[in-house]
Amino acid sequence: MDMVHIDLLLDILRRLPPRSLAVSRCACTAWRAAIDHHRADLLPLSVDAAVYDERSSEEPARLFGRPSTARHITSNLDYLADSGVDVHGVQDHCNGLFLTHGVKVVNIATRQWAPLPLLPCGRCRNNRYLAYDPTISPHYKVLYIPRILADTTCAEWPPTPYVMYVFSSRTDRWKETSFVREGDAAAVGTVDDVNSCSLDPDEHMHYAAYWQGSLYVPSPRIKDDFLLRINLSSDKYQLIKLPKGRVRSHFRLGKSKKGVYCVVNTNERCTFRVWFLHESCGLTDWVLKNEINLEPAFTKKDWHCRPWIPQPPEHIQLLLKSNINLKLADEYNEAVAKDGFDWDSDDEDLVSITDWPKKCDAYIEGPYCLGFHPYKEIVFFNERGVCPCSMVAYHLNSSRIRYLGNMRSRCRYSMEEVSFAYTPCWMMDLPGSN
Repeated sequence: MDMVHIDLLLDILRRLPPRSLAVSRCACTAWRAAIDHHRADLLPLSVDAAVYDERSSEEPARLFGRPSTARHITSNLDYLADSGVDVHGVQDHCNGLFLTHGVKVVNIATRQWAPLPLLPCGRCRNNRYLAYDPTISPHYKVLYIPRILADTTCAEWPPTPYVMYVFSSRTDRWKETSFVREGDAAAVGTVDDVNSCSLDPDEHMHYAAYWQGSLYVPSPRIKDDFLLRINLSSDKYQLIKLPKGRVRSHFRLGKSKKGVYCVVNTNERCTFRVWFLHESCGLTDWVLKNEINLEPAFTKKDWHCRPWIPQPPEHIQLLLKSNINLKLADEYNEAVAKDGFDWDSDDEDLVSITDWPKKCDAYIEGPYCLGFHPYKEIVFFNERGVCPCSMVAYHLNSSRIRYLGNMRSRCRYSMEEVSFAYTPCWMMDLPGSN
């Protein structure tokens, strides 16, 4: 197919809703290739909810988002119970797919799910990561980074080569892969350094970022806090120091508009710095985007607009009883359009924080970063340990905040809670799905 016809085809496909787009992929090889190659221009790209999992609770993961999202999508995975897997426990999320503790990859919008084969090296805890970009391909990878073993004979950590296991949906199997370290090795420590740390070595290995074929994973403390940038195509990794924070800082990595971002708490309560990882010609540098005190946002009582809601139990039950089909994606897009909610930083419901104090005056439970908008420079924060638990969206470029609503009314915060900004993916082509 020549470029003239490809451009004409893409112009037509851009006007199609996700349901018709999915059907078009099945028309012929040329159409499938064109859609897959240009999928970034063809898929809706919007953060419509937050999904959080209270790991200490037996309850399923919860959804907090647009009313239209709560009516069409549920994070409750009880429909997997017949497959004989543990339906509780979300471990990772990447571009609309979830990785569960029951070793399943799940698309909660389409309710498609695919099992993973057993790891060749046995069980692990918090160190499996999902790599998926629906704008490039329907295929995904899962990376398992082994923990330090008590009887390891490797003197330095992280080692080179670093043996990890990579699952590919193309091959439907795990592959033992040796990743070679490149670049500056100044952050390299020893196994004894990590084992002598009072913290769980896995504690800071949550919340990786996936960007342009590489996974960015926070790693255990050695000399400094750092991350591993793991290139899944070249089988190489690089150590990158994380920005400075307070002692025992909590880092939240994520992908946003320009690449990889990091939120770190400072020595001031309720105060955070937002950094952007600038990468050019093999060099990396953390650029400070903003410092923000969130105390006024969470003590403000006169928020008038609360556009997001916790998903009501009756919606969950209706969705679990209903069937999924391609028509639902069209209905969902129409419902979202009627919501009248978007991420425009000029919206009148946003409040400027340029005049807010730089330090926290009141004593409130420290808020946490919940995640990032993957396509706009927006960071999400939520309260923990208080009732009700509020959530806000902070626009980096305009220094304005939007109040989204109360995520929950009960105080059930657990330090093991995991949470993600959720972008629905309506492509019903999950490899290996049941």
